[in-house]
Amino acid sequence: LGDVEFVINVGDSFYPSGVSSKWDQQWESKWRAVFPQETRNVPWYSVYGNHDYHIDPCICTDDISQCAQVNADEHNLNFFVMPNYTYYKALPEMDLEIIAMDSNQFMEGWNHSITRKEHTFADCSWTQCEDTCHDRAEKRTSASFDLFYDRMAKSEARNLLVFSHYPTDYYAGGAPEFLDALRTQEKNITFFGGHRHSV
Repeated sequence: LGDVEFVINVGDSFYPSGVSSKWDQQWESKWRAVFPQETRNVPWYSVYGNHDYHIDPCICTDDISQCAQVNADEHNLNFFVMPNYTYYKALPEMDLEIIAMDSNQFMEGWNHSITRKEHTFADCSWTQCEDTCHDRAEKRTSASFDLFYDRMAKSEARNLLVFSHYPTDYYAGGAPEFLDALRTQEKNITFFGGHRHSV
């Protein structure tokens, strides 16, 4: 891999419904068997996409030890590196900090007329806990924004690599202040998002 130190994985990793546990055979069939060992010899920093939550217990509990994709052990490269649903990782040798955000509350952000309060995680209907899923998704998105602003203020790194499952235009209606913050001249910010099935 040359000088590649890590991979950024923007979610929807296991289509169409995620994985149910760390013993789910899809870890093998849809990741380990697809990407050679050489590619998996570096950390894959990851976030949850909307499809990842369908059968994953994570959206139905506040106990992250129950989350099928959460893995805080950076030496265990049999799984993605995802210590929490939102997190940061400082890489001082690169003058870089990685900020990972769970913003699934913005799943319908393609509709720029929706206000922040009107945003909802539509895929809660596919989970085992639709009644509590919406509240948990909103709290995780809020926690992700809080983490972003906190690290913007406190990080000593000149370079920030920020990523979530959703592309920047999904925040235009409900979180324009977030887009303004990404444009700051105080840091060099690179943002990665996914979700779209064609580019």
